[in-house]
Amino acid sequence: MKRKLALKITGMYCENCSKKIKNALGSMSVEKLEVSFASGELVCLTDDKDGIIAAIHKLGYTAEAVEEGIASRKNYKGVIVALFVLLGIYLIIKNTIGFNMIPKLQEQVSYGILFVLGMATSLHCLSMCGGIVISQSIAFENPMKSTLQYNLGRVIAYTTVGAAVGGIGSIVSFSPMLKGYITIFAGVFMILMGLSMLQPFIFLRRYVKTPQIFNVPKFKSNRNTPLFVGLATGLMPCGPLQTMQIYALGTGSIAKGAFSMFVFSMGTVPLMVGLGTISGYISSGINKKLLKLSSVFVVILGLIVVNRGLALQGKSTVDNLVNPTQASSQIMLPEMMNGFQVINTSANSNGYEPNYFILEKGKPVNWVITGDSVNSCNNEIVIPELNISQKINEGYNIIQFTPAAEGELGFSCWMGMLDGKFIVVDDIRNIPDHIDATPPTPVSCCTD
Repeated sequence: MKRKLALKITGMYCENCSKKIKNALGSMSVEKLEVSFASGELVCLTDDKDGIIAAIHKLGYTAEAVEEGIASRKNYKGVIVALFVLLGIYLIIKNTIGFNMIPKLQEQVSYGILFVLGMATSLHCLSMCGGIVISQSIAFENPMKSTLQYNLGRVIAYTTVGAAVGGIGSIVSFSPMLKGYITIFAGVFMILMGLSMLQPFIFLRRYVKTPQIFNVPKFKSNRNTPLFVGLATGLMPCGPLQTMQIYALGTGSIAKGAFSMFVFSMGTVPLMVGLGTISGYISSGINKKLLKLSSVFVVILGLIVVNRGLALQGKSTVDNLVNPTQASSQIMLPEMMNGFQVINTSANSNGYEPNYFILEKGKPVNWVITGDSVNSCNNEIVIPELNISQKINEGYNIIQFTPAAEGELGFSCWMGMLDGKFIVVDDIRNIPDHIDATPPTPVSCCTD
């Protein structure tokens, strides 16, 4: 006689994991089978409890009988421990490399971060598409060729989608403020997605859902099958992938959208290509630990992306919110010339130097930006509150504006990776004592 079986399943990282389990158990002695990714539970009628659990373990997941009271207490305890761990990671980053670590690196860092994100989320790809990869590699005489074909299909699909959404972004005009909102949304989605992949936060899965639009079709076997399967799986609903699509949309460029998705997809390739070789040597326990590490990494990158979004809106970034005096430690004063407040900035491989200034309200500003080392990140400056966006070229560039109100006026590069601010005061002769203002630097070009 079949009895009701309720199991708690750990190790699921997306809706497709629940589908994978459901498909595997479909041929067994089960009725009314329900597998919920959101709750992490399986419910069914069966007379083969041990067989069901063994089958789930074989797929790389852990299953145990649900014990309501104990499970609930463990879950709350896990949430508290996880929050302390994440807080510890946050404090370590904040007091070492900082959340603005990216601007201190070279121009390729933006795409480098996308590549690293691809590598981290390839663990998610492994759990989601690993079975497909293995099936494509063992079904043909040349496993390496079929694996490369499969991944080529994925890269083509990712890049094509990136070009499409980037094209949409180029048609629809995005202001710096709107780009900031899109970037913040992508970062928050990454944070929630990363947390939902950690067992103590599985309740977030009810709110972080991916639309089930695409399904991988079944192809008749031929020598190009792996390529077509790769193209199809490149369109599967996936949290990290959808985050990247939002990012590509915000670039507002077909080329940048395509290249962003291309770099991200290339980051996922090494692990997917090596799956056939190393799959036999990695235990499910190690794989689970790697997936947890990947989840934490996604959360950290989400914080960095949110930081960029705040910078794009000209708002205080994470570092400055935590330590508000940090931003005012080296603030440059303007030089008055021909009725203008003249300030100088160098756009180089380190970002914008200097990037903090004090200005007087109501007086026009000549901002002289010297393009000493212009790259793909610092080549455009935006001042969101003034709706100013200007390309930066090698040599001298001048941005003119008049600050109309007291307070902070933020600026950043077009990606939100390099930022700075102007502190606008009513009278520049009466600077607050806590501000350590530095005398102006000599001006080297025409300021008329």
